[in-house]
Amino acid sequence: MDLRRLLAIVRRWYLLLIVGVLVAGAGAYGITSIQPKVFEARATLIVGQSLTSASPDYTQLLTSQELSATYAAVATTGPVLDAVISQLGLDTSPDELSRRVRAEAPASSTLLTISAQDNDPSKAAAIANATAQQLVAASTAIQGRQEDIQASVDADLAATQAQIVTTQDRITQLSSQATRTAAEDTELATLESRLVTLRSTYATLLGFSSASATNLISIVDPAVAPPEPISPRPLLNTLVAAILGLLITGAIVLLVEYLTDALRNAEDVEEATGMPTLGSIGRMKPADGRREMYQLAVLLYPRSTISEAYRTLRANLEFSSIDTPIRSLLVASARSGEGKTVTSANLALVFAQAGRTVLLVDGDLRKPGIHAVFNLPNTQGLTTLLRGDPKQLDEIAQATEEPNLRVLTTGPLPPNPGELLGSHRMRTFLDHAKSVVDLVVLDSPPLQVFADAPILGSLVDGTVVVIDAGHSRRRSVRLGREALARAGANVLGSVLNRVAQKDHTGYGYEYGGYFNKDATPLAAGADESAGPAAP
Repeated sequence: MDLRRLLAIVRRWYLLLIVGVLVAGAGAYGITSIQPKVFEARATLIVGQSLTSASPDYTQLLTSQELSATYAAVATTGPVLDAVISQLGLDTSPDELSRRVRAEAPASSTLLTISAQDNDPSKAAAIANATAQQLVAASTAIQGRQEDIQASVDADLAATQAQIVTTQDRITQLSSQATRTAAEDTELATLESRLVTLRSTYATLLGFSSASATNLISIVDPAVAPPEPISPRPLLNTLVAAILGLLITGAIVLLVEYLTDALRNAEDVEEATGMPTLGSIGRMKPADGRREMYQLAVLLYPRSTISEAYRTLRANLEFSSIDTPIRSLLVASARSGEGKTVTSANLALVFAQAGRTVLLVDGDLRKPGIHAVFNLPNTQGLTTLLRGDPKQLDEIAQATEEPNLRVLTTGPLPPNPGELLGSHRMRTFLDHAKSVVDLVVLDSPPLQVFADAPILGSLVDGTVVVIDAGHSRRRSVRLGREALARAGANVLGSVLNRVAQKDHTGYGYEYGGYFNKDATPLAAGADESAGPAAP
């Protein structure tokens, strides 16, 4: 599918595409607007002393990074969440709370983030902070140390530090004296030795303290009430839904286009069959119970857009055969009901109105329709000439309201139409007809149903294929075109029939608009300004 065809599909279905986008977007916006708002608060903790240590040890830093994953897993366990529920007095269960609390520990960082969600922003912040506090409280159990032992170590550290300060002050006092006694010199030496011992003891105790532990956990950024909810997001959801609606609607449109496989415009026809489009004829409205003669737009409504389209078709046919003028023309279609009979009748009329003598022959010996269109008897016709003398054409052909046009109906239908149309008598008849009129226009049976049309196509100077816009299938038209090619027919092009368009030429007609209730046809040759006359 090339870009031009894709754009043509968009033009045909743009209203449905717009509706799909609007429905999806409006639905998403409506659903999002009624959903409860959810707020998320975050508390950040750090594992180890990577921020407070002047020269952090690389091994301790790696250990803290690995331990942060352990703390993240512990943060959502039952005991921690039970403690949070008790601390805040929440009316929920640990399982339900675990779905609203999340702990994340990046592999390359010692930071740990605890996030909590709730419909109340203040409550979300309280849950996040409470979870962080309970995790800090549980950290001593995680590192495997009893609280009483830790308290003893901390007390010894404080006592040792006090002794160090006292000893240092006495040493400073003695050192500042200009003269000292022998006892004072002995005291100074003793104090200096004691200070070294105290400092060694303090360093040893500090190694046992959790204040310098690798897996110490502390809160560095408490959670605060978030100003905006994280969900729902009306604009984002509306945009995503609109895009999905466009994609789904577009997929449905493409599926319909693929399944229908109908020819709608000249580009489709040329792509499917390689035939140029010689003319586009607008869609006629039903005659509402009137006689089929009302389909002769060229005769009854000569100034309508339909008539102008047939005159354009006539001009294109004349231009397509400048070097070798067309004396016999076959009008065919792939299947029945595509408008070939009406097209052949109106086409014969526009050639006759241009001053050429035309013979319209109903070559559809299966289901004839020309006699009904012109309201003529069908007791004699083509089969009469083929069984008798083909030169009796002047006696059997019937006159119409157009002086330059005569019609040869089928006559009695034969049991073997194909053999009759391919006979030598048919060739003789066509040669004789071309000798007495300027143009012979033949209507034929459908190409895909019978072999009659390809047979006639091999006998005439040119063939046009009528295509019902929006209904004729690519495969059927392609097969009909191939059947004509195998028979050696000269296919001039196609006629796109029943094109649904509006006329903007200013004449006041729509395509097919001449079957309005107040419309009355003109008699052949009548002046439109003089008023209508019945045919």
